[in-house]
Amino acid sequence: MADTLSFTQLYIDGWAVDGGSEPLEVEDPATEEVFTTVPTASPAQVDAAIEAARRAFDRGQWSRQPVSERVSTLARMARVLAARRAELIETVIRETGATQLVAQWAQVDMSLDQARQLPELFATLPEWEHNEVPLAESFDPAGRDVVMSIRRYEPCGVVAAITPYNFPLQTGVWKVFSALAAGCSVILRPSPLTPLTALALGAAAQEAGLPPGVLNVVVEAGSAGAELLTSDRRVDCVSFTGSTEVGRRIAAQAAPTVKRLLLELGGKSVQLYLPDALGPGAIEAGVATVFGSQAGQGCALQTRMLVPRDRLDECVERAGAMARSLRVGNPRDPETAVGPVISAAQRGRVERLVAAGVEAGGTLVAGGERPAHLPVGYYVAPTVVRVEDNRNPLAQHEVFGPVVTIQGYDDLDQAVEITNDSEYGLAAGVYTADLKLGLSLSDRIRTGTVQINRGAASAYTPMGGVKQSGIGRERGVAGFREYQELKHVVLAGAR
Repeated sequence: MADTLSFTQLYIDGWAVDGGSEPLEVEDPATEEVFTTVPTASPAQVDAAIEAARRAFDRGQWSRQPVSERVSTLARMARVLAARRAELIETVIRETGATQLVAQWAQVDMSLDQARQLPELFATLPEWEHNEVPLAESFDPAGRDVVMSIRRYEPCGVVAAITPYNFPLQTGVWKVFSALAAGCSVILRPSPLTPLTALALGAAAQEAGLPPGVLNVVVEAGSAGAELLTSDRRVDCVSFTGSTEVGRRIAAQAAPTVKRLLLELGGKSVQLYLPDALGPGAIEAGVATVFGSQAGQGCALQTRMLVPRDRLDECVERAGAMARSLRVGNPRDPETAVGPVISAAQRGRVERLVAAGVEAGGTLVAGGERPAHLPVGYYVAPTVVRVEDNRNPLAQHEVFGPVVTIQGYDDLDQAVEITNDSEYGLAAGVYTADLKLGLSLSDRIRTGTVQINRGAASAYTPMGGVKQSGIGRERGVAGFREYQELKHVVLAGAR
C-alpha cells in the first residue's frame, strides 16, 4: 500500500513556508482517526499570498508569457502529479473516505487526465477573433482605410479558488489548470476537511517551475482567510465550488469590489425514467450510481428518481432491494460500494433531513440509520424514501449523503413540472430509448446539464448550473472564458 502524502509547509510566492497558525488535524472519516496534520496560514500569510499573486500578475512574467510556454509548464506540472498517482489515491481514500474504485477512477485518474487535457485544449483556442462586422462597415466613411474590429481574450487577473471536500483534486485541477492556462495568478484555498491534494498541487507547481506568486496554496481551519480572498480589492475573480448557502455569502462579500464570480453550487437533480427505460437493471443502476459516487456526496448526482405512477410500487421495491444489497464499510475493501460521509456533522445533517422527510409524509423504504456493524466511522446506510409530494423536504433540500427519493408522475408534462420545481438547476438525466423525445424533453428542463441515457464529464465538457445552482461554467472552452476578459480592439490606418 502506498503512503499518504504529507506536508509540513504551505506554498506562498514561490516558497515552501511554515504555517503561521496552529496545525490542522486531518481525520479519516472511515476510522475517525487523525492520520496527519498540515500547516495553516495566518491572516498575514493569506494577505501575503494575495499580494504575491497580484504582483506576479501585474509584472506579467506568467500572464504575458506566450501560450505555448505556459502550456509547456503546465504539462510538466501534470506529469509531476501523474508520477504521484499511487500516493494521491491513498491520500484521497484517507481524507475523503472514497472507496478504492472511486478514488482511482473518479477522484485521481480523471483529475490526472484533465490536468493534461486542459492545457492541450487551451492551446487550440484563438487569442483573438474578428467581430462579425458587415463588410461594408470594414472601411472608414471615405473608403480609404480598412477598419479591423476584433475581440481579444486576456487573463482576468488574480483568482481566488476555493474548493470543496467531496472531490478536492478534481475541482482543484479544474480551477487551477484553467486559470493558469488563461494567464491568471491563483490563490488556492481548499476545504479544511481535505487539504492534502491542494498542497500536492502547490508542490507540483513548485517542481514544474511556475514563476513565484503564480500559484499560492493556503490552508486554514476557519473562514477568515476565505473571507479576505472574497472581499479584497486585489483579487479579481472568485471561483468557488460548494453549497448554495455559502455561495450566497461569497457573492455578497464580492459585491463591493464587483468581482468576477464563478460559483458552482448545490443541486437536487432528477433521473427521469420514461416507460420504455424501466427494463431489468435500470432502476438498480440509477440507485447504485448515486450511492457509489462518494456516498452520495456529489452536487450533480441524480438523487430524485421519477417513474411512471403505474410502475411506482414496482420501482420502489426494486430501488429498496438494491439499496439493501450494497455493501457499506471499509473503503479499501474491493467489495465495498458505499463508504462514509465526510464527518460526524455531515452524518448528523443527513439523519435530520431523512427524519424530516419521513415526518412530512415520506415512506422509508430502505436505510435511514447507521449500519449496526459499523460502530466506528461516519457511515449512513443507503437510504430510499418514497415521497408523494414534491414539497417534501427530501425532494427540495440537497442532502449530500446516500439518500434517494422516488416519486411517481402521471404524464410527461407533470414529470417536467416536478423536475423544474426546485430552487436548483445543476443537472438532470432523462432515460428513454426514444432519443428524439429525450432531446425534446431536454429543451424543457431548466438545468445546466441534461444527460440523455448517459453522461460525459471530461476536460472538454462544461459543467455549471442555473437558478440557485450557480453562475458560470467549469471545464472546457466555456470554463477558460470564465478566467478571461473580452477586450474589443479597433484597428485602422493613421489619420
